[in-house]
Amino acid sequence: MTSILRLLWAKCILLAGLSLFVNPLHAAERISGTAESQATPAVNRSTSLMTTTVDFQILLTSDSHSAKAANTAIDSAIDEIKRVTQVFSEWEPNSEISSVNQAAGEKAVPVSPEVFRLISEALRISELSSGKFDITFKSAGKLWDFRKKTIPEAAELKRAAASINYQHVALDEEKQTVFLTKAGTQIGLGGIAKGYAIDRAVQVIRNAGFEVFYINAGGDLYASSGASIKDNAKNSAKRWKVGIQHPDNPESLIAVLPVANGAVATSGDYERYFEKNGTRYHHIIDPDTGYPANLSRSVTVLTSRAYLADALATAVFVLGPKKGVTLIENMPEAEVLIIDKHGEVVSTLPHISM
Repeated sequence: MTSILRLLWAKCILLAGLSLFVNPLHAAERISGTAESQATPAVNRSTSLMTTTVDFQILLTSDSHSAKAANTAIDSAIDEIKRVTQVFSEWEPNSEISSVNQAAGEKAVPVSPEVFRLISEALRISELSSGKFDITFKSAGKLWDFRKKTIPEAAELKRAAASINYQHVALDEEKQTVFLTKAGTQIGLGGIAKGYAIDRAVQVIRNAGFEVFYINAGGDLYASSGASIKDNAKNSAKRWKVGIQHPDNPESLIAVLPVANGAVATSGDYERYFEKNGTRYHHIIDPDTGYPANLSRSVTVLTSRAYLADALATAVFVLGPKKGVTLIENMPEAEVLIIDKHGEVVSTLPHISM
């Protein structure tokens, strides 16, 4: 593992449930920090964004830091997340993503450099994961309704799944265009855009002069330690602990991971799901079938960027433990913890607290 996420135990605590339904501050009550970490003044904020609760904490580690400036930084970070959400929404009829979808099979659509870059990165991850992370999953994913507990007809799902293939997304770098070459193919960037929004918010807070903070968006988070990794090895007070929720018990943690200047993302079958006739149907779709993937219960990825952790968590969940671990082992800045369909833990992490 690279120095980005070296596993040295922390004094400063962040316990995040990594679920849409767990309050990270409540979870933190079960592990106490040192007097040093508890004495550091901080500004906290929780707000609803990206269909989840987003928690911010900024530690005022310098005499030049003020609560007012920290709140202003959080305001700006929230505005940036709202902007990114708008840009990458496939539900907004006038968004660039909607324009690309509407032109499927007909023509290429010019997009902004930001949208072009993120779609390019999504396709790179698709290639690395043998198509198990695929933004064209929406072709079949749109047929599922988890609020109404709707299971698509098998024939309809089979037809829709035939349109899932990241190779149907053609990019022209010179013209900055995106073309869905097959009619019926649709893209959705929900599996990568939330992490990207966190990365953008992190940059906003850092540009405001703050170094020690976290942003936790219901399963995707970034924890900033401020000092260089080398310095952090000597000063563990600026390292965070992140709790990983047990898939079957939201009040229990299955592991605690120490993180410094890194991102954590968890994909689980307990986040959005319904049960029918004894079968659990969740929102993480296997691109090959159009049905929910069934080899994993939960996957947590640690890496340097939230967008990458976000996408890799989905890819590994669909790949399953064996192929998922192989993927992560070939990525020097990433580690993974997998709970497989039998409840067994598989991890590339050399030292974790269980």
